[in-house]
Order: sequence, then structure tokens, then C-alpha cells
Amino acid sequence: MRPLGARFVVTGEAILASKIINWGVLGAAEIACEQTIPAIQAAPNSRAYAMASRRGVPEALIERFGFATGYGDYDELLADPAVDAVYLPLPNARHAEWTIKAARAGKHVLCEKPAALTSVEARQAIAACEAAGVIYMEAMMYQFHAQHARVRALIDSGAIGDVRGVHVNLTFNLEKSLADFRHGAIETGGGSLYDLGCYCIHTVRSLLGEPDRVASVARFAGPQRAEMSAAVVLGYDTGAKASFDCGMDATGRHAYEVYGTAGVIRLNKAFVPQADGDGPIEIVDHRGRVTHERVTSFQYVNGVAHFADCVINGQTPDYAPADVLANMRVLDACIESASSQRLIKLEKTS
Repeated sequence: MRPLGARFVVTGEAILASKIINWGVLGAAEIACEQTIPAIQAAPNSRAYAMASRRGVPEALIERFGFATGYGDYDELLADPAVDAVYLPLPNARHAEWTIKAARAGKHVLCEKPAALTSVEARQAIAACEAAGVIYMEAMMYQFHAQHARVRALIDSGAIGDVRGVHVNLTFNLEKSLADFRHGAIETGGGSLYDLGCYCIHTVRSLLGEPDRVASVARFAGPQRAEMSAAVVLGYDTGAKASFDCGMDATGRHAYEVYGTAGVIRLNKAFVPQADGDGPIEIVDHRGRVTHERVTSFQYVNGVAHFADCVINGQTPDYAPADVLANMRVLDACIESASSQRLIKLEKTS
């Protein structure tokens, strides 16, 4: 897999797009309206062309985002020949289904995370995209913030010596929003591991590689016994160690730290996009001396522009399908461990 920190970044000097792709959006989810559609509007090679909602697209949304058209049915949008690519921000349990339908309609697919509920489902969805000759990417957008590339550069420069471990925190409070699908049982795509743990896993894998075993403990609560929070330890035969906690029942935290034989790197705004693009980095050396750096970057705009660039040029995204499947494999193990209360060993990958 590629190291953490995607290379595609839209700078203050806008790239000159040889082509602009028309985007269709399936559903009016909050993440779409607050992050991804504004990013489509800002990306130099993208146009917010159409939205579909089974409740009908409100005129206010069409005006807000400048959509050329709105549909009351997802299939109608997929049948529109003017739509080049679709963004799928649907509930988790529907990601694989609509990825496959979009691919069969000849549309390139940017699917909200997680790619599916299992690695088997994700493999089927990706296979459908490959069979149709369309580009696929899971919308793991945090990685397109340039602060993560800076972390990799610091590690490669020896700033913290040999890396020994990683810890990730990612929580927010959703306890009062019982109608949200994330309050559903794991079997229906609910829970913090699907919503947040996938980010944590990706961070760990990007920095340490593929783990050999995982152990999870989780808090289940609510009428559907939703997995509200989890703590996970990931073990490596190399001796490296990683852990993360994720949850929908605590105050907002979105940070990670990488520690080594000669220091620590900490990011305290690692995942949630900031309006000003702020990405602070703290480096602590082995003597306790602290250095602060700031990286400004806009992860959603960068991610959308990268995906559109891949569509235009027929290239595989930096976050390739094989990497998506590897992430899902570890997510499967974390969920199995949380449900069974057992240590799960992962088979070696080639």
C-alpha cells in the first residue's frame, strides 16, 4: 500500500482542467451537503450536475449547489447520460448495492466509507466496477490533507528514530440522535467501528503496514444494542504496536500519535476537516524539546479533484481498490473480535 499522505493536492494556483466531469449525488446526506458537494464545487475539474433523493430534491438544495437537475429516484439519475461519476453517501448497508448498480450503469464511483459491511461485499462491488471499466474509490478523505504527507516525510528523515507504535483517537457524541442509522446493530451497518474505526485502521496500516492480530472490546447500548464505542489493539510479529479507540458516545477527539526510539509526532486535528484547512503537527524529540508546524490543506477538495483527475486520465486512484480491500479485511477482524470477545489472527497477505 501507499504510505499515509496522498500526493495529489490542489494548491492556491488552480490546476487547469482539460475536462470537467459531471457529478451525480445519490442522497442528501449531511456529509454530502456539508463536505463533499462543496468540494465538488471547489474542485477545478468537477461540476455538481445532479442529485437524487427518494423524497425528492428540495429546490433549496438545487439552488444552493447549482445542480442542473434533480431526480426523485436513484435509478433515474444513473440513467442520465450526462452524469460521469456518482458519489454515494447512503447508509452503510447500501454502499455495495448501489456501487454495483452505478458501475453497471457505466458511472465511476466515489463511495462513502465504509466500502461495504464486509470485505466479501466490498470485493463484489469493486469487481463490478472493474468489469464495467469504471474508476472506484472509497471516500477516505482525511488522507488527502497534506499534514499526513508531512508526517511521512518527518518519519523518513529520522525525526523520531525507528517507529515503534501508533495510537489513534476518534470520537464524537451521537447519543441523542437515536434515529440515525449508526445507532443500528452491527448487522445493519451501525456502530462506531464502521463509522470511525475504518479511519483509525487506515492510519495504523499506512504507518505500520498490515497487522497480524487484533483484539477489540466494545460498549453496546440502546434499543438496537448499537456498538457505541470500541477500543482495539493491533499486534505485529515485528514487535510494533498499535491501538485505537473510536466512539459515538464521547466528546470530539480526532488525533493520532506516532512514537519511535527518538521522539513522538502528534496530530490533534487529524481527521475532521477544518474550515481554514488547519493541520497542526507537534514533534517532540528524545530530550522533550517541542517543535510546532502547521500545514494548510483542504482534504475534501483534494480528494474530489484527485478522483476526477483519475476519471479524466483513466488512472487508478492513489487509494487503490486493493488498499480498500485490505482495510476492510482488518475492519472485519475488529468487528468479529468485538462481537466474539476473542483475539482474531489475520492470515498473512502476499
